[in-house]
Amino acid sequence: MTTLLQPGSAIAQKKPVFVSWIDFHGRSEGIARRLGIDEWSDGGGSGPLPLRYLRLWLSTRKFLRQYKPTEVIVMQPPVVALLAVRAAVGKDVRICGDLHTGTFYDPKWKWASKLVAKLLGAPNLAIVTNQALADQAQDNGAEALVLHDLIEAYPEVGELGEFEDVNLAALQAKTYVLVPITYSYDEPLAELAAATHLAPNLVWVFTGRAPESFKTDCNPGNTVFPGFVSRSEYLRLLGHANVLVAPTTEEDTMQRAGYEAMCAGKALITSDTAVLKDFFGTAALTVPPEAELYAEAANNAVHRQAELERLIVDLRTRRVREQTTALKRLSEWIQGDGGTSE
Repeated sequence: MTTLLQPGSAIAQKKPVFVSWIDFHGRSEGIARRLGIDEWSDGGGSGPLPLRYLRLWLSTRKFLRQYKPTEVIVMQPPVVALLAVRAAVGKDVRICGDLHTGTFYDPKWKWASKLVAKLLGAPNLAIVTNQALADQAQDNGAEALVLHDLIEAYPEVGELGEFEDVNLAALQAKTYVLVPITYSYDEPLAELAAATHLAPNLVWVFTGRAPESFKTDCNPGNTVFPGFVSRSEYLRLLGHANVLVAPTTEEDTMQRAGYEAMCAGKALITSDTAVLKDFFGTAALTVPPEAELYAEAANNAVHRQAELERLIVDLRTRRVREQTTALKRLSEWIQGDGGTSE
């Protein structure tokens, strides 16, 4: 496990933990790994949402009372996870909320954004993915630190082994666009589906559990829906992709898929929002979420693939340096030494 701190330092003697109410999330795993702390993840199983939340509340309480953490980092949303952590550890344990964009903008959770910020006021902490979100959190009473998803170099594609699924292995002989999406409120699904018809020369691969309506809207001749795959299989899909698309309609959203394109050194297309243009600059193609522009950018990115891969790898080097500073500040907060000012 990689850590920012030397053995025997304060963080090694403490027992912080990262709690996520999801079976796996790359951001949670990456931050925990770089800090050298444990991560506890639980998706709550199947069934109605209230039942899953009840299971998660009880399992979180059981875990934290046995673990006895000195600090807890908890993924947000849902706000229920933050409340469960606070109820389990009491007032003497500091909490850091990892506030994803959905905390502020998802219709299911934005109603609780002020409550989340209030709960994370000093001596607690909020971490967010960009300064615009930090400003919102601070305006509502939280201490805030900007920390992007973990940026690191992924293994080279030759080190990833063979595809487990023979149908996915056939993609290696094709030119394909990988679109890792969750079919969320901020993803332009109609525009993406239309783009598959406008760029029929490319194969479009959409990960996750795609709604049947979305599948129907896509071009059946050039779309692939692998569903949920293992992490290793996903890395193979990413490693062999010619282009990756990280789409959003939300202005202040950083894209997990965009970070992964940077980690894998892949040509990237993302939205032309201020935060994404500021972060990626000329290392990615940034376009409004419109079908014609997605199709045009996909073909352009394939043509410029080698150039865009070089640019994003160069940018990765600079962003890793910035990330090291932010992780150091978070480590200092865990140690109780402050250091969260921007």
